Amino acid sequence: MGIGSRPATCASCGKRLGRKRWYYRNGNYFCTRRCWVTHQDKAATERAKGAGAKPSGPEAPAVAQRAAPAEAAGEQASAGTSPKSPAST
Repeated sequence: MGIGSRPATCASCGKRLGRKRWYYRNGNYFCTRRCWVTHQDKAATERAKGAGAKPSGPEAPAVAQRAAPAEAAGEQASAGTSPKSPAST
């Protein structure tokens, strides 16, 4: 990879990236692993501030999505023919 194809400065601290020493993660270039971790921490705190009273983490929507098909399947099963249904007697 040529030097012209990557940014000249670290995405976290703004230091100039050396020719042989740079750290690439998640589409950004950093001078060290410590700067990458710092950048991750800053992004996490910004997301937490932006979320406010919303449920945090991806678990809350995933649980709701999983529950909906299970309920729909249960409704379909009960809507079908059952032994106590008046139509079958």
